[in-house]
Amino acid sequence: MDTARTIVAVASPPGHAARGIVRMSGRDACAHAASALEAGSPGREDVALRRRGVHAVRLADPPIPSLALVMPGPASATGEDCVELHAVGNPMVLERIVAAVIARSADGARRAQPGEFSARAVLHGRMPVADAERVAASIAAETDAELAAARSLRGARHERSIAAAADEVAAVLALVEAGIDFTDEEDVVAITRTDLELRIRAVAASLKALAGSAGGAECARRAPRAVLVGGPNAGKSSLLNALAGTERTVASPERGTTRDAVEVAVALPGGIEAVIVDAPGLDEAAEGIDLAMQRRAADAIARADAIIAAVASDAAPRPDDHGRAGTPTGAAHAIDATGLAHATVLRVRTKCDLAPESRNARSDPAIRTSALTGEGIDRLRTELARVLASTAPRAGHEASLGTARAALVEEAVTALDDALAVDQAELVAASLRTALDRLGEVSGAIPPDEVLGRLFAGFCIGK
Repeated sequence: MDTARTIVAVASPPGHAARGIVRMSGRDACAHAASALEAGSPGREDVALRRRGVHAVRLADPPIPSLALVMPGPASATGEDCVELHAVGNPMVLERIVAAVIARSADGARRAQPGEFSARAVLHGRMPVADAERVAASIAAETDAELAAARSLRGARHERSIAAAADEVAAVLALVEAGIDFTDEEDVVAITRTDLELRIRAVAASLKALAGSAGGAECARRAPRAVLVGGPNAGKSSLLNALAGTERTVASPERGTTRDAVEVAVALPGGIEAVIVDAPGLDEAAEGIDLAMQRRAADAIARADAIIAAVASDAAPRPDDHGRAGTPTGAAHAIDATGLAHATVLRVRTKCDLAPESRNARSDPAIRTSALTGEGIDRLRTELARVLASTAPRAGHEASLGTARAALVEEAVTALDDALAVDQAELVAASLRTALDRLGEVSGAIPPDEVLGRLFAGFCIGK
């Protein structure tokens, strides 16, 4: 990660607003910000001289008034000099400001990479890894449950457990090193092998339990996903609108209205929040751009926890292998063809208001629905909640560790296991030192570059 140059990015949410923010961080952030201001602009000198505070300024490109927030390091969010330019919240204007700062910096400034502001905060000791994980999880949250799980990623109880484990490892390491220092004294035994193994195993067991809960934390951050699939004009978009209780996607009797995967967060019975995806219609005759849409549908299906296979009630039946009337064309055939075993399939007949219930309806496992009359919608919501219950985040769930910290804890456990596998005191001490370093990184010390890479890859620009 290149930390020598100043980074700059739009830090406000996408779209239009009354105000927008361009953020800079780096050793020369104030100088680069001042270079993007009009000569003689009020406050320009304050920015150039790194005077902490809010200064009224005027930009050079575009030539509009702005506010400059100057936050000299190390008492800033990233530990470096930080400057924020607050201007009109027009995406085009904000992008011009970013381009102007970079152009006038003589290659001293560049665009920030995803999560780089938070990465610099961690590197300079202004933000512990726990907080960085919480920010990343909050950015990725799609539902209220995921947001609540992200907030719980930093729990004092778990931090105390890690601190206690680090203290114990440090105590054992001190005894081992004392034994090495007094190895020529026959009467000095700092710690016996039996006591050493007991204490190391106890710490390793507690850390294994803590690291094992990271999978639950990951599950808690991820909302369950259900994908609506079926042939073109199967009524999927209307069904999604009915499940969401509002018109979130365009529904039309014309084939191929849905050209992309549309995601909507839906509250289901039992307090379960799920993301329901309206995928493009599955059509064996697809060609051209429709093939790209089919790939989008296949990708959505591959990541689904449940599949809602929609077939219009008035659809013509598809003959089976023996020439007899079989399943209707569309979702049922397409889903059977995928051979997916990772998701539960709920079969649904849509548009039941257009087709009277047949005498064989009782033997049909599909849920009859009508987005027009509301028939079967509540039953589908209930069935969907039942299917997704095992993967849905629970209210009040406390996520212990994020994946980055869990990986460090697992490395510490591996080092402790290595200490048990050797007899030489010097090798035991080296393994204990490695374990202590990994635990120190979890509790907020500067992590190695590869840990930062894993942690910040999922961030957005400007955070």
